[in-house]
Amino acid sequence: MNVAEQVVARLVAEGVEVVFTVPGEQLDPLFGALARSGIRVVHARHEQGAALMAYGYARSTSRIAVYTVISGPGVLNSAVGLSTAYAGDARVVCLAGQLPTGLLDRELGVPHEMPDQLGVLRTLTGWAARVEKPDGVAGVLDEAFHRLHHRRPRPLAIEIPADVLGAEVAAPESWLPPPLPEPPAAEAIETARAALAGARTPIIFVGSGARAAVAEVTELAELLRAPVTTELGGRGIVSDDHELSIALPVAHRLWPQADVVLAVGTRLYRPQVEWGVDGLQVIRVDLDEAEINRVAAPAVALVGDAAPTLRALVDGLSPVPDRQHWWAEVAEARRSVDAELAKLTPQVDFLHAIRRALPDDGFFVDEMTQVGYVARLMFPVRQPATYVLPTYHGALGFGFATSLGVKIAHPDRAVVSISGDGGFLFTAAELATAVQHGIGVVAVIFNDNSFTNVERSQRKFMPTTVATALRNPDFVRLAEAFGAVGVRAHDPDELCAEIAQAFTRPHTPTVIEVPIGETANPWPWIRLPRVR
Repeated sequence: MNVAEQVVARLVAEGVEVVFTVPGEQLDPLFGALARSGIRVVHARHEQGAALMAYGYARSTSRIAVYTVISGPGVLNSAVGLSTAYAGDARVVCLAGQLPTGLLDRELGVPHEMPDQLGVLRTLTGWAARVEKPDGVAGVLDEAFHRLHHRRPRPLAIEIPADVLGAEVAAPESWLPPPLPEPPAAEAIETARAALAGARTPIIFVGSGARAAVAEVTELAELLRAPVTTELGGRGIVSDDHELSIALPVAHRLWPQADVVLAVGTRLYRPQVEWGVDGLQVIRVDLDEAEINRVAAPAVALVGDAAPTLRALVDGLSPVPDRQHWWAEVAEARRSVDAELAKLTPQVDFLHAIRRALPDDGFFVDEMTQVGYVARLMFPVRQPATYVLPTYHGALGFGFATSLGVKIAHPDRAVVSISGDGGFLFTAAELATAVQHGIGVVAVIFNDNSFTNVERSQRKFMPTTVATALRNPDFVRLAEAFGAVGVRAHDPDELCAEIAQAFTRPHTPTVIEVPIGETANPWPWIRLPRVR
């Protein structure tokens, strides 16, 4: 086989079902191998779209997602998707084309040449390597998939020069079996267990690293009678309908009273950097030891996979008393915060409409928009991984293209993306991709003809605004021009009805434009003050 065939054979062996791409001549051997593999190839209209689709696929499944692009502009166009995958702890693999080896690093002006492409990829990923020679491909693939399976989830990149990609190479006798990870030390487990058992006012804080530990998180919370919260990535690990689930602003309200916090698979950024942790006993569970100690060393560090680590904690823990005083405080904080968040209109009203239309197992793809910011505070999420967002990277325009990857991964489940009028146009060309490949997402565009967040920020320190007003197309007619369905909703009830109707067209994308006026400012609820 040639190198391209060996790469594709490894993708098949690893269970990869889809490759996202914008094709190019450099990659011809790879597409020849893909054509004979049974792997579905989804071609986007821009490399940014292909990379974001891979992110949506990986983020919503915790599986490996692959995209492939040519060197130079192809790699650079996909950078937003790679950096979003890095921020979002997603297993995305970029298979990058490269010039033939004899032309590398000579700055001859060859088409698609760029200086130090591999160095650029290393800044955007957890690991990147070049296949220097045909017989080196097996080793690079072994290292890549070992990292994907047993290290912290990160995007990776493999760069393959054009002459190497098409070169003949012996088939590997076997793939390198990945070693099993080491469990946390028994002494540390016992220390953490004792701290949790003795806590009077505990809080459990989960992130995306706990998504494979749903049962363990829930069982531990119920044993401890501890409220569970999350900032972004852990939404739905404990259903928001569960009595123990509390929204992030509620956790902030309770933070001064907490005595022990168990943080599982989360950066714990806002509590450590913004809320304060003075006098608080913090127990960290994370696969990445560097992350555990990045801001401050915790009282107890448990390095390992969330599920087996929490199982070890649960197995030796007895149920604790109901902590009636603590739960009275939790109930009062929840009631007070919920009443205040209800004033964030009209965003709250539209979000309730989306939630009414969206099944419990449906996916909600967030965006950098006024409705999205409020969704992070109060949108009910009932199943793990069904709330998809760009996490801290905050890439405006990420949502629509990402939702296509989510829908491809889950063709039988509903997918709704929300965007502002500014963000939607970043990847609006992928409407063509959605129509061509029968990807029946529902894209809701809240249109106020402005970069509203920037406008709000500018008005705080100057009397006018600069570069914030937008002139937009007719989004309904734009959708129809692509062959999608375009409709307009003027209030929450109409929005709910249009979303429900769109779900009856599972293979046809629908764009719903929602004209929207002034919106409440959510930022006082996002940038919460230090409280300890």
